[in-house]
Amino acid sequence: MIELVIVGAGGHGRELGSLIAGINAAGPKFRLAGFVDDDPWASDRLGRLGLSVLGDVSWLAANPRPFVLGIGTSSTRRTIAARLEETGCEPVGLVATSASVGLDVRLGRGTVVHEHATITTNVTIGAHSHVNVGCAVQHDSIVGQFVQMSPAVFINGDCVVEDDVFIGTGAIVTRGVRVGAGARIGAGSTVLDDVEPNSLVVGTPARQR
Repeated sequence: MIELVIVGAGGHGRELGSLIAGINAAGPKFRLAGFVDDDPWASDRLGRLGLSVLGDVSWLAANPRPFVLGIGTSSTRRTIAARLEETGCEPVGLVATSASVGLDVRLGRGTVVHEHATITTNVTIGAHSHVNVGCAVQHDSIVGQFVQMSPAVFINGDCVVEDDVFIGTGAIVTRGVRVGAGARIGAGSTVLDDVEPNSLVVGTPARQR
């Protein structure tokens, strides 16, 4: 079994705790040592789960262990990942037992695939990206590092989603679209055209704000 620490004890991190419990129900794979979090209030909500905060991120850097990032913001995830990996902490990827991951799929280190997500075929997803509950990534698409897909995002075939992109709940990226690095796509948007790096698009069809 892998002794694993979740970085971030907020809602996203606690969801990872549930994801790990589901994986272990199919056969013990991880021992969840606990959480690290820079906000001490986080421990209050963990008591009901029988879990605790081991310390802040500095504690994990000083006591290297395998980790997974339970933080939604891409830039924060990137900063913490770099810091921890420099100290020898190994990132661990998670794939929910209810997720469907097809043939010829490549997942980067630390990538998380949540419950009921679907990844079809010839798909690459970079390090520390999160494919949230009910998302789909279709054939021949490339998703970069530190991408955050909110629940029920749909990425069609032949798409390119570059690094550090945030995609809001229920958004659709249509076939062949490229989303530039650091872009943000609003919840419920339908993206028909390429998205410029570091831009915000919203609506159906999505337009730059």
